[in-house]
Amino acid sequence: MTVITKTRSALTTSLLAGVMALTLTGAHTALAQTSITVAQSGDAQPRNILPTRGGNLPWLKNVFETLTVTDPITFEPQPLLATSWEIAEDGLSIHITLRDDVTFHTGRRMTADDVRFTFETAADPATAAQTGFIAREFTSIDVLSDTELRISFASPLANIFDFFEDTSILDQETYANREDGSQVIGTGPYRFASWTPGASIMLERYDGYRDADAAQIDQIEFAVINDPTAMISALRSGRASVGFNMTPRDTIEFSGSPQYTIEQAGGAIFPLGVNVTLPPFDNVEVRRAVGYAIDRERINDQVFDGSGTPTALFWSPSSPGYSVDLANAYAYDPDRARAMIDAAGATGAEIQITLPAIPANRGIFEIVQNNLREVGLVPVGNVLDVPTYDQLQIAGDLGQAFALIHGQVGFGSATLLSSLPSLRAGNPSQFWTPEYEALRMAVEAATTTAQTAAAVEALSAYMIDQAFTLALVQSSGLSVISNSVSGVGLSRRGHLLLSGATLEN
Repeated sequence: MTVITKTRSALTTSLLAGVMALTLTGAHTALAQTSITVAQSGDAQPRNILPTRGGNLPWLKNVFETLTVTDPITFEPQPLLATSWEIAEDGLSIHITLRDDVTFHTGRRMTADDVRFTFETAADPATAAQTGFIAREFTSIDVLSDTELRISFASPLANIFDFFEDTSILDQETYANREDGSQVIGTGPYRFASWTPGASIMLERYDGYRDADAAQIDQIEFAVINDPTAMISALRSGRASVGFNMTPRDTIEFSGSPQYTIEQAGGAIFPLGVNVTLPPFDNVEVRRAVGYAIDRERINDQVFDGSGTPTALFWSPSSPGYSVDLANAYAYDPDRARAMIDAAGATGAEIQITLPAIPANRGIFEIVQNNLREVGLVPVGNVLDVPTYDQLQIAGDLGQAFALIHGQVGFGSATLLSSLPSLRAGNPSQFWTPEYEALRMAVEAATTTAQTAAAVEALSAYMIDQAFTLALVQSSGLSVISNSVSGVGLSRRGHLLLSGATLEN
């Protein structure tokens, strides 16, 4: 296989600086302490460095770094802690070379042993890392030197760079002490200084960072403000420079103002799934009828103020193999849905829809409930607290029908197949056929963009036909940024990137 050696060329550096805020300009001055405040609704979870948690998205990638990042335009991996890599001709191993100038916030030099420790930790099911299933395909991790390691696997892994980008490299000497926030140690331009649970997280500039021009703001406070009105007030008053992951409705008053910009990144997928082993959804015609019965445009307009993407697909619209025709295969057609339900003898069937007590899911359910009533079904809601819902989702036991939320926008299709509860083995739809397995395997085995596109489109067509789970809307995460600060970036998965942030005069 082709040797892939990546060096940060001037073009790549410029691209990532503009789009992802990973390369910086200007010099840091120690003459005066500078600080900004980021308002976020969720609290930090320092215990969960490897699993994705909403309260960690604003600060995590400023404290921790990964081997690679993905170019948002070409989708090609670019170096971060790794400098180069070589994939074997048979696709069964990868040789990785690391930077030799990386230190943890304790001052200790990062080595290949730390990378091995991180990957072994991610592979442990108890860690609950979303991409840990990829690491469980590794057959060996061999440390060749302080800056070199070789990873072997039983079969080619098309999604290995999703794993590299998602997996923050851990300090094996302090990782066990992270839970109370006392030692949250990474290699990034900012260090985790303190955490007051339920109130705030404080980051401070790491003076030992390899790029002396990085992190030009000395302190960043992440204030936990879970009242939307209070978050708006914090932005309006200037107390906060960034409002992270706000609802579309809460960003309306900032749109059009020259004092603020609204950025989109990350987000969530909102599907409706059905259990194909329970009536009436053991009849594929009823499942398809539900697809035609739901008004996705109305959901987008009323729940997301028009900022989302109505679609029946789970993949990013910019990813290889995303088909606009398939995305719109279940265009709203209540007359057709009503006729199909009647022909299947399902008119009057009671449908229990289980959903988490999350505002967006409640809003979606209200519209879906009305839509299904209009076509002859009798839907009733079963609202559960989020922890209970999550446990049932993990167990694949959500009952007859269920409204879900998946916050893994930004992953490639091969990764989504095994990370999304709706699609993976043991899914709550209880759907698994030889055809589905074969089509999944084709996506996972694809090694070129053309192969991926063809495999994803074929899988999408089959999923649309079987209608065991249908995406309704993909929504973007929205962040409001004051013009008092520049250089704020967002990753494709929705992490806030502040290494290039500077205060404006």
